[in-house]
Amino acid sequence: MNKTLQLIPYWILNFTIGFGWFSLAPLVPHLMSQFSAGESAIIELISVYGYTMVAFALLSGYLSARHSVSYSLILSAVISSVGLFLRAFSGNYEFLLIAQVVAAVAYPLALGPVGSIAQSLSPRRSHTMVGISVGVLFLGMSMGSFLTPSLFALLGGIHGVFLLDAGLSLIALISLPLVLRGYPRDYAGKSLKGVFKAGMVKNWYVGLIISSISVMFGGIAASELISHSFSFDSAVYFSGIMSGLSFLGSALGAIILPPLFESLNRVRTGMVVTSLVAFASVVALSYSLSYTSAVNVLMASYFLFGFFGNAYWSMAMTSTTRYVTDPAQAGFSTSMYSVATNLGVAFIPVFLGPFFSSNALSGVIIVSAALVVAFAISFFLMVSARGTAKTGGSEGAAQS
Repeated sequence: MNKTLQLIPYWILNFTIGFGWFSLAPLVPHLMSQFSAGESAIIELISVYGYTMVAFALLSGYLSARHSVSYSLILSAVISSVGLFLRAFSGNYEFLLIAQVVAAVAYPLALGPVGSIAQSLSPRRSHTMVGISVGVLFLGMSMGSFLTPSLFALLGGIHGVFLLDAGLSLIALISLPLVLRGYPRDYAGKSLKGVFKAGMVKNWYVGLIISSISVMFGGIAASELISHSFSFDSAVYFSGIMSGLSFLGSALGAIILPPLFESLNRVRTGMVVTSLVAFASVVALSYSLSYTSAVNVLMASYFLFGFFGNAYWSMAMTSTTRYVTDPAQAGFSTSMYSVATNLGVAFIPVFLGPFFSSNALSGVIIVSAALVVAFAISFFLMVSARGTAKTGGSEGAAQS
C-alpha cells in the first residue's frame, strides 16, 4: 500500500483530536453558563490536553518501542472516541472534566510516537511526515476555533457540537485498523537504553520557547487590546481571530515548509530561515501588542509567527530522531521532546504573561531575546542521522 495512504487515517486522528480540543475555545461563555462554572474552570478544560502530554507522552513512546506504534495509535483512537462521547452527555462540570481528561489522553498517545512513524515508514522523508502530522493537528485546532461558532448555531447548542466532535473521532477509529497492519513492526521490542543525549536539550529549548510564547500571546491578546481602549466585545472578537490565525499559520507552516526544505535538501537552511523569520515576527508581535492598536499588523504577526515558528518547531522535533539509531528509539525521542515542550506551556505563560502585560518594554526584550537564542541554536541542531555526519554536517547528509 502507498505510504501516504497508510498515513491518512493517522492524520485524520490528529485532525479530530485538534478539532475536538479547540472547539471548546469559542464556547467558553456558553460553557460557563450551562455548567455553572467560572472562566478559569472552563479554561482548565482546554489546558488539560497539555497536562496529559506531560503525563503520558513517555508512555506512548514506550509502547511504540517495546510493542508497536499500532498499540499507541489504536489506544489513542479508542480513548478519544470514548472521552468525546462521554463529554457529549455530560450533565455537570465534574463529569465534563472527567470526560475531557479521558479525551485528552488521546493527544500524547497519537503525537508522542510520531518519530517512530516517520522513521519506520520513510526515514528519508521524516521532516515531511512529522511536519504534516503536526500540521494537521494544528489545522484541526484552527478549524475548531473558526467553525464552532457557526456549528453552535447550526447544531442547536453545545450538545450538538460535542456530538459532532465525537462523530468525527469515529472516522479515525474505523479507518486506522485498515492500514496499521502495513506499519513496520520489526523495530519493536528494542531497548531504550541510552536514548537520551545531552544534545537534545538544544531541541527541547526550541520547542519549549516557541510553544510557550505562542500560548502566552494567545492568552493575553484580549487583555492587551482592552488596555488599548478596545471594548470588551471587540477585544474578545479580535483575540479570537488572532488565535485562529496563529493556529492556521502553525498548520500551514508545518505542512508546507519542512517538506519544502527537505525536498530541496536544505534542512539546515530551513532551520535558520524559519527561526530568523520567527524572531522578526515575534518582535513585531510583541511591540505591536504592547504599544499600538494596529489590528492588521497584529493579525499578520500572529499568522507569521505561527507559520514560521511551528515549521521550526517541527524541524527541531524531527532533529531529535537524528540522535538515535532505530525507529523504536525515534518515537521515544519525540515523546521526550513533547514532554519538554508542554512543561514549558504549563508554566511559562502563567508567569511571563502577567509580567509582559505589566512591564511592556522588559516583556518585549525577554521574548525577543528568547527567540534570538532559538535562532542561534538553529546553526547547531543535528540534521544528519547518527553515524553519517557530525552535528551541523552537510545538507546532503541530512537526508541520510
